[in-house]
Amino acid sequence: MSDLVPVTGWAPIAGKWKFESGVASYEGPERPESEWPFGLCISKTRFVEGEAQATVIFDGPNSCFDARIALGYRPLDGSYFLVGLGGYGRAYSISHCRRSFWRPLAAEGNPDNLRPGQSYVIRVLVRGQRVILEVDEIPVLEHVLPMPLPFGQLGLFAWGDKRGVDFKDVSVRAERGDVFVVMQFSDFEELYADVIVPTVKHFSGLRPYRSDEVFGPGSIIRDVERGIERAQIVIAEITPANENVFYEVGYAHALGKPTILLVNESKPKLPFDLSGYRCLFYQNSIGGKSKLEDGLQKHLQAILDQ
Repeated sequence: MSDLVPVTGWAPIAGKWKFESGVASYEGPERPESEWPFGLCISKTRFVEGEAQATVIFDGPNSCFDARIALGYRPLDGSYFLVGLGGYGRAYSISHCRRSFWRPLAAEGNPDNLRPGQSYVIRVLVRGQRVILEVDEIPVLEHVLPMPLPFGQLGLFAWGDKRGVDFKDVSVRAERGDVFVVMQFSDFEELYADVIVPTVKHFSGLRPYRSDEVFGPGSIIRDVERGIERAQIVIAEITPANENVFYEVGYAHALGKPTILLVNESKPKLPFDLSGYRCLFYQNSIGGKSKLEDGLQKHLQAILDQ
């Protein structure tokens, strides 16, 4: 795609790598017969939403057949997600690494179908916590991550005690994501249209929407769940004791989704399970509107800066 931006500049973290003419080549582990024969290199590119792409070539029949894109790498704890070819005895996989322990999240396909000398275009689409892997423009895996993808560095990963994996044309299209708004639809139209929507749109690229703005057949609750999964941030108005709203907030919390809770100051008491969360209180007045806009902007900015 024309808006993909090439990723340049790589720093090896593990294994042997060669960088030449825009190609990153894995050349095996640091030591022969290593217990953990893997390679990892990272770039300065930070990525949390959008798409990442690379062309992978396995050089020969004796090369390793494991080549994946690393997402959300953070030097502090070494945590990151891996999406791409190979892993766990399968052709395609999505996994999570934390403190040098790799845990598979999804895996499919027979690895014997990966051929030496053939190029594969791997494309990773990220929307909130929903990740889709495409190989040569064909969707092969889709999974909801157990936690939000951290705003970490993009990298390349290979596993095996043999050399012979080339990554070419590594590129990204980074974007800001959706802000899913949870509320009781009646009585809060002005709050949504006059405060939430313009405040969210103040941050270029953020897209506010509610479940009633989704059209077509299907389950309403599944649309809500999918909206929360795909969102980067959730905003919830929890003033009325609405069971549907509380369910949706609970689902967002279960996913670890950054959630901003709005409460009208007229509400006498919050439910016990929500009373321990930081809330943004507001008043139905001209001054209250301005204060809410300012507070909402600060909350959004704090989340985006993480």
